[in-house]
Amino acid sequence: MRIVFCDDDPRIVAQLEGILREFFRAGHLEQPEYSSYTTGEALLEHEKKVDIAFLDVEMPGLSGIHTGARLQKRNPHIKVFIVTSYGDYLDEAMKFHVFRYLTKPLDKARIFRNMKDALFQLGLDAKPVLIETAGEVVTRYADDIVMVESAGKGSRVHTVGAAYRSLQPMKHWQKLLEAGSFYQTHRGFIVNMKYVHSFSSGSITLRVPDGGSHTAYLSRRRYTDFKNAYMLYVEAMW
Repeated sequence: MRIVFCDDDPRIVAQLEGILREFFRAGHLEQPEYSSYTTGEALLEHEKKVDIAFLDVEMPGLSGIHTGARLQKRNPHIKVFIVTSYGDYLDEAMKFHVFRYLTKPLDKARIFRNMKDALFQLGLDAKPVLIETAGEVVTRYADDIVMVESAGKGSRVHTVGAAYRSLQPMKHWQKLLEAGSFYQTHRGFIVNMKYVHSFSSGSITLRVPDGGSHTAYLSRRRYTDFKNAYMLYVEAMW
């Protein structure tokens, strides 16, 4: 595992690395590789494969937001933590699906909780998912699945960049996607909350990085539960 820091304040970098080393020691986990940079340009020049990144939102040159967006293009499953003293960048950061926000001064207990979530989600997102169609079996990752909808005896699986008519029924996907950021909004729909853009009492709009969108049904009896689950999901980012 590789973790990178990018902040022009060396005290923040030292504090973050110290907290993370303590986290891995406390969990009896192997220490990852650590690297630190003071600019986004330097990070992008030297780093190719990154699992977790802690990025200061305001730096000389390229901002943490834009650095994170470029890292995500190279590493689709990366977990990006934005370190900031302000919430003014929320809308911009949400465009490339920030994993968590950390506010200064840093809170060790919160970082421990968020790192536990990040490791769990990395394991889930990087899990190969087999989509069986009439002519082939396609391998994608859970993190790439935007939503699944019922289609006759099978289902239609919408992923980032493609959609597949699957022979696997909804029951298969209910069991496979019962953890992480997935939520069954209707008997015929499962959505990945990572891609939720907006919702009302009857439907949900999901947006993908290329600008495309999907619509899923949200049953009235599940509206309140979904709203609460989504609020907790968003709240966990902070």
